[in-house]
Amino acid sequence: MAAGSRDGTREPDETLPPLPTPHDRFFQALLSDSRRAGAFLRDHLPNDIAGLLDQTILPVALEGRFVDEALSRSQSDLLFRVTLKSGKEAFVYTLLEHKSYADPGLPLQLASYMIRIWKRHAGTDAAKLRALPPIIPIVLFHGESEGMVPASLAAAVDTEGQPALAFAEGFSYIFRNIRRLTTEELSRDADLKAGLIVLKRDAIEFLDTVLLGLQSDPDLYHQVLEYILHVYSVPDLEWLSTVLENKLGYPEVTLNTIAETLIAQGKAQGKAEGRAEGRAEGEAKGQAEGEAKMLARLLERRFGPLPRSARERIAAAAIEQLDRWGDGVLEAQSLDDLLGQPEASS
Repeated sequence: MAAGSRDGTREPDETLPPLPTPHDRFFQALLSDSRRAGAFLRDHLPNDIAGLLDQTILPVALEGRFVDEALSRSQSDLLFRVTLKSGKEAFVYTLLEHKSYADPGLPLQLASYMIRIWKRHAGTDAAKLRALPPIIPIVLFHGESEGMVPASLAAAVDTEGQPALAFAEGFSYIFRNIRRLTTEELSRDADLKAGLIVLKRDAIEFLDTVLLGLQSDPDLYHQVLEYILHVYSVPDLEWLSTVLENKLGYPEVTLNTIAETLIAQGKAQGKAEGRAEGRAEGEAKGQAEGEAKMLARLLERRFGPLPRSARERIAAAAIEQLDRWGDGVLEAQSLDDLLGQPEASS
C-alpha cells in the first residue's frame, strides 16, 4: 500500500515514505510484540478497565497510522484490537508524545485520531455505525514538562459555565508520564520494563535492570542499542558495547552493525527527499546530506561536539568519502584519526 494512504486521508504517491524518528522506531519495536503489549495494558490501564478485558487473549497490533504528518516528528502511535470478557472487541489507541512538553492541543488531536479509527472501522456500514466499538486512548509521555493540558476534549471547550453548551462530552484519555514513574512502576514484565527504562533515558543508570530484561530477547537488544546510539549521549560507547556483549552474549549484533544501519537510514532519508524534488541531482544531493547528518551525529556520540572545521568537511564530502568515514567511525581512536588532518589552504 502506498505511504500515507492507510487511513484514506491522503492520496497515494510514488515517493519513499519518511523514515521514522528513533522514538517512533523504538516504540513500534517495543509494543508491536503482542506479549509485551499485553503486559503494558495490564500495567498501565486503570483496574476497572483492565478488568473488562479477556486477559487470555493477547492484543493484536493493527496496521495503520493516525498521527497527522505535521506531528509525526513528535508523536508515534499504535492501535490494538482487544477482546472484552463479553466476547466483543474494543480498540486501544496508544500515542507516544515525545515533545519536551505536553501540547495543550492533545485532546483535540486525540479526538481526531479516534474519529479516523471509527471511520476506518465502520466505513458506510450502517450497522457498524450504530454500534461503534469502544476506543481506550492512552498517552505515553516522556517529555520534560506536562504543562497545562486539558484532561479531556470537554475540558478544552469554553462553555462559560453553561451546562447547556457542553455538547462535547467525553473524549477523555489515560495519561502516563513515564518520567515520573519509578523503575518498578514502569512494568512488572522484565523486557517491557527494560524497554521503558531505555525510552525514559535511564538505561545507563539502571543498566543491570536493562540487561536482565534483554536476556531473553536478542531482537529487543538490537533495538535498544540502536536507540541508545541514536539518542543518548554516552561518554564511552565502546565500553557499553563490551558490557552488553559480555553480559548477554549477542556478539553478532554490535555497535558497528547498528552504526551501519543508521548511516543507511540517513542515505535512504536523503534519497526520499531527493525523489520528492523530482530531479536526479536533487536525489544525489539529498542522499549525501542525509548521510552527512547521520555521520555527524554518530561522531558526536563518539567524540563529543564537533569543531566547525570537521562539520564543514563532512558537509562538503562526496558520498564515497562519507561511506569510507562511516565504515571506520567506531574503530577510530580520535576524530583526526578518522577524518585526517585538514589540508592546508594554498
